[in-house]
Amino acid sequence: MIKLKDILSENVWERKFGESLPTLSSVIEKHNDCGCNETTSCGCSVKEEVVTEGPDDARKAKKELQKLMKVEGKLRDRMYKIEQIILQDPTTGNQTLARSIKDSYKKNVTQFMREVVSIVKRIK
Repeated sequence: MIKLKDILSENVWERKFGESLPTLSSVIEKHNDCGCNETTSCGCSVKEEVVTEGPDDARKAKKELQKLMKVEGKLRDRMYKIEQIILQDPTTGNQTLARSIKDSYKKNVTQFMREVVSIVKRIK
C-alpha cells in the first residue's frame, strides 16, 4: 500500500517550499546552459526515437501498410501451396524441405512485417 506521505515527498522539481513552479522558459534556459549538446549526460535528451511526419504522411504510410499486408497474405498463400505440393510426396527429404520453407518464411517475412508495423505505428 502506498502511503500519502510517500506520495507527497516525491516531486519532479528540486524546489523548496514556497518557491514557484518552473516555467517553460526557465526549463529551456536551464537546458541551454547545461552544455550537454543533446547528449545523455544531463538526461535532457529524448530517450526513444520518435518518427515525426505530417498527418498526411501517416495516412499514406498506413494505406501502404494495408496494401503490403494484403500482398503478404497472398505471398503466404503461395508459400503454403508450394509446401503442400512438396508434401504430396511423403518422403522424409521432402518433409524436411517443406518444413525449411515454412521456417524460412516465418523467420524472414514475418519478422519484416512485424518491424514495418511497429515503425508505421510510431509515425505521428
